[in-house]
Order: sequence, then C-alpha cells, then structure tokens
Amino acid sequence: MKPGTSGQDTQQRRKGSFFYGWTVITVLFLVEFIAYTTTGNTITLFFPKMSESLGWSVTQLNGAVTAAGLAGMLAAPITGPLLDRYGPRPVLAVGAVASGAALILMTQVQEIWQYWILFGFIGALGMGEMGRLSTGVVVSKWFIRRRGRALAFAASGSPLGGMLLSPVVGVLILSFGWRSTWGILAGALLIVNLPLVLIFMRRQPEDMGLLPDGDPPRNDMRAGPPQAAARTGPQFDGIETSWTVKEAMQTRTLWLMVVASNLVGFATAGVSFNQVPFFVNEGMSIQGAAFVLSASAMGTASARWVWGFIVERYSIHTCLSVMAGIRSLGTLSLVVVPYPFNIPTFVLGWGTFGGAFGLVQPIAWSNYYGRKFQGSIQGTMRPFMQISRLIAPFTIAAIFDATGSYDTAFLIAFGIAACSTVLFWAAKPPIPRNQSTCISN
Repeated sequence: MKPGTSGQDTQQRRKGSFFYGWTVITVLFLVEFIAYTTTGNTITLFFPKMSESLGWSVTQLNGAVTAAGLAGMLAAPITGPLLDRYGPRPVLAVGAVASGAALILMTQVQEIWQYWILFGFIGALGMGEMGRLSTGVVVSKWFIRRRGRALAFAASGSPLGGMLLSPVVGVLILSFGWRSTWGILAGALLIVNLPLVLIFMRRQPEDMGLLPDGDPPRNDMRAGPPQAAARTGPQFDGIETSWTVKEAMQTRTLWLMVVASNLVGFATAGVSFNQVPFFVNEGMSIQGAAFVLSASAMGTASARWVWGFIVERYSIHTCLSVMAGIRSLGTLSLVVVPYPFNIPTFVLGWGTFGGAFGLVQPIAWSNYYGRKFQGSIQGTMRPFMQISRLIAPFTIAAIFDATGSYDTAFLIAFGIAACSTVLFWAAKPPIPRNQSTCISN
C-alpha cells in the first residue's frame, strides 16, 4: 500500500465503481457554501448596522475588504506550494480553525483597527485556503477531461451559499444583532467545515492509485501539444505536460492574464463590496438588498454550470473575453438604467451571464500550465492578480463619500473592466520554447 493511502481508499480504488474525486468535489462545494458567508460579499449586509452602532463610514468599513485582500495576497505564495506538497486537508483545516477563532473575536470588536486586522486574518485564511485558490488547484489535480463540470460543481458552493444564506444572515443580523451573527457564523465554520475536511479530503488521485477523471491506466498513451488542450478542451493521454513557476512566468500569456484579471477585478471587487450600500442608498431595505444578493448569486451559480460545459468545448481565452465584456455591461447598467429597473439588468449581466470568473480563470491556469505545480503557479501569481481588488472597494467607497453618488465610481469601474476583454482575447495558449524542459506528471 502506498504511503498515505488508507484501507478505505484502497478498497474504493479496487471496486472502481465510483471515482473518489467526486467525493473531494462535494466536500469543496460544502466548504465554499459555508465559507462564503464569512468571506463573500455577504459581509456588506453587516455594514449598515455596524455603521449605525460604531459610527464608521462606508469607506472605513470597506477598509476591511482591502485588508483582507492584502492579507490574502501575502498568504497565497505560501499556501499554493503547501497545496502542491501536502494537499488540501491540512491547509483547509488550519484555515477553518483560524478563521473560526477570528470570527469569534469579531463579536467583541470596538475599534476600526481591530475590525481591519481580524477581517484581514479571515481574508487570508478564508478567502485564500477555503475558496479562490484551494478549490481551483484541488480540482485541477483530480480532473482533466471533466475539469470544467467538476469545477462548476465545486465552485457553485459560493454563489449558492450567497443565494441561500444571504437572506438568513440578514434575518440573523436584524433578530440577534451583528455581533451575535458573527459568532453564529464562526460556529457553522467549525462544526461543518472542519470535520468534512479532516475526514474526506485527499491530495490527488495518484495517492490512491487512481488517474485523473477516474480513467483506467493505458500505457500506450502519449501527450499531445499543450496548446491543444486549451484550444479545444483538456484531454488526458496518460502523460501531461506541466510547467514550473519559472517557465510559466517567462510566457507572454501569463502576464496578459494577470493584467486582464486586474482590470476586470477592479469592477468585480469594487461593485461586489458596495452593492448593498448602493441599493440601500437608492431606497432599498437591507432585507431587499439581501435578496438582490441572493438573486445575483443564483445567476452566478447557474452560469458556472453552463460555462463549465462551454470551457470543455471552446477556447478558454474566448470564454474569458466574452465573460469580461458581459460583466462590464452589468456594471454599466447600474448607472444608465433607472432604479429599480437596473436590478434585473444587473443580476443578468453581473451574475447570470458574467458571473463565472471563479470557474473559468482557474481552468485557464490548469489547461495552460498543467497540474503538477498549479498551487505554486497560482499562489505565486495571486499577489500580482489581486492588486486592483485590493484598492477597488476602498476607492469606490471613497468616491461615494466624496460625491454622495455611486454613478461616477461605477462608470470608472465599467471603463476599466471593458479593457480586459481585449487582453483576455490575446491570452492564447502558451507554447514551450523547449518541450523537453517541461515536466510530465
């Protein structure tokens, strides 16, 4: 028996009737479902009551989002290689415990700096380990041919968590207060996520004597050119070309994706963490804003399922370009379409048709650069990709505080995001300078 392989794992492998990768995907779905209530844009539901109770401005409250982004940027280069080496179980377990402890301390916050530090800590461990980085890396190691649909299932935990739990969080805040609600979310994180991760998570199929997608071993298969997978959907031929971090950083494609991600990320982060204050400013109640969050999340969840199958059939750079264009139009609709008619246009453009970046971007990295060093590559590049997300929420809020309106801020976000469509289109599959220098799994 291989090291780290349990008797249960071996028995499952021999039966061959069920691929264990789908168990891993289900756990990731549930982890994201719960974690989204503490790291997603549901945090904006806390803003009105926290502002009323503590006297903090929207800009100050958004400062916590900036702190979380900064902490996540610093944590990602460490987390990524750990995912490659040790797998998601220890990484996610530590993240659950640390985030739960920080949420408990959030119930006692009195000063703005305490709020920034604690939410930054939650952002580094919750947003990084439990969501955007871990899920994409883990799915890429377990699936190749079915990577799109597998990640669609796993990543839909976040939007479904937003859809179903945002109204619950809104009711909890109104019924028990914002402090008690932070404590309730901490309990959910520790009681649900931690046991799931410790019991069911595994590093990669090879540790269980399996191949990606549950495919049977075939000794006569050879790898095709790496650019073919990104062009028409990933195929596994027994040997997969993987790029090291150094090799990946020498490609033009990587830096095009980094810049484009920053451009569309400005609108994504800026609008996400200001949409509740925006709709409340338009005259909507907190409960109404919570239901808009739910509707947008429902659209995002459905979009991920659709895009999960699309990316298995069409070029990844085309998918990214189209999605960036749709999301930028969703941002524009908040300004040019009168309230309340901008609610459906925003939900459709932002969520239903343009809300699958959390799915498509990780697939792009995996299709382009292989499985072996995905954690290291994505972790190393995340600080570069998150620059705009670091400044956008604070910038949007600051423009609102200065002008009393979100119109100017959202128009700026639209213009920046629209530019990303061209760069994503140009981010074609990279071609190794020397095929022999790349490492096969």
